[in-house]
Amino acid sequence: MSRSNEDDPSSVLFDARNEYFVGNFMGSINFVLPEQGTAGSELLSYMYLSYLAIDSGRIIASDIKETDSTPLKALRYVHEAFEQPSRCEELLEKLTDKVAGEEDETNIWHIATAIVYCYDGQFENALKILHGSTNLESMALSVQCLLRLQRVDLAKQLVAKMQEISDDATLTQLAQAWVALSQGTEQMQDAFHIYQEFCEKFKPTPALLNGQAVVHLGLERYEEAEACIREALLKKHNDYDTLINMMVLSHLTGKPSETITRYLEQLRQFYPKSEFITDLDKKSTEFDRLCLQYEQPGVAEDKLLSV
Repeated sequence: MSRSNEDDPSSVLFDARNEYFVGNFMGSINFVLPEQGTAGSELLSYMYLSYLAIDSGRIIASDIKETDSTPLKALRYVHEAFEQPSRCEELLEKLTDKVAGEEDETNIWHIATAIVYCYDGQFENALKILHGSTNLESMALSVQCLLRLQRVDLAKQLVAKMQEISDDATLTQLAQAWVALSQGTEQMQDAFHIYQEFCEKFKPTPALLNGQAVVHLGLERYEEAEACIREALLKKHNDYDTLINMMVLSHLTGKPSETITRYLEQLRQFYPKSEFITDLDKKSTEFDRLCLQYEQPGVAEDKLLSV
């Protein structure tokens, strides 16, 4: 997470970091495991972040004790936040105290704090934690926050700064793709080329394949989109983004409602507390409330008269 060995392609840290960035989490873990006995916190952090990404956070709870004095303790807090969302406020207080009180040479505390803020939907606070950093990982996470806040203009400016630091870096290229996708059809092909290049350079992962699929969906290339999504499903049958993209594709291509419902039920099964499901349930509840309201005698007439 620091700049050490960032540009040295022969280092284990370089490999572990880049495999994590493109979504090959087991690849990242496998680079770190042989070095686990002697590895420093920075290298180990990518292994534990990868465990979080594949829902194996229990390994973090086992390996990183509450008494741990290294920066890896920050990732234990991330795991606890994921497992117990009701504790986010308490855990964020611990994380922010650490960020404010100590020098964070590895950047792990900053990244972990920002991750929990994002998980809790506090993107503005995540940006405050990351503000002013010239670390590419912090900058890339800031780009994601800005895009969630619909500030594509600021995200573009930040990507330009990343390009000044290292135009060829994996994270810089990925950030360019994220912004290109957010700008719509005219820029989407640029994103496709980046995802395609990384599929060839590393290996196709659900993250890279879903990036390509979104481009195809945006450009109404539905057969190509389906090919990417199905390949992603083969790599991880219950991947969150893949299931959502399959729902979108099914809707756009006029598939039966039963098909869409099947993917939705899979999302409910594997990600019951996800943002997509909670937002959908909230909208469904509001829709039912309005329907009930307008079904009451005289309500519809009163509403019309008040317009």
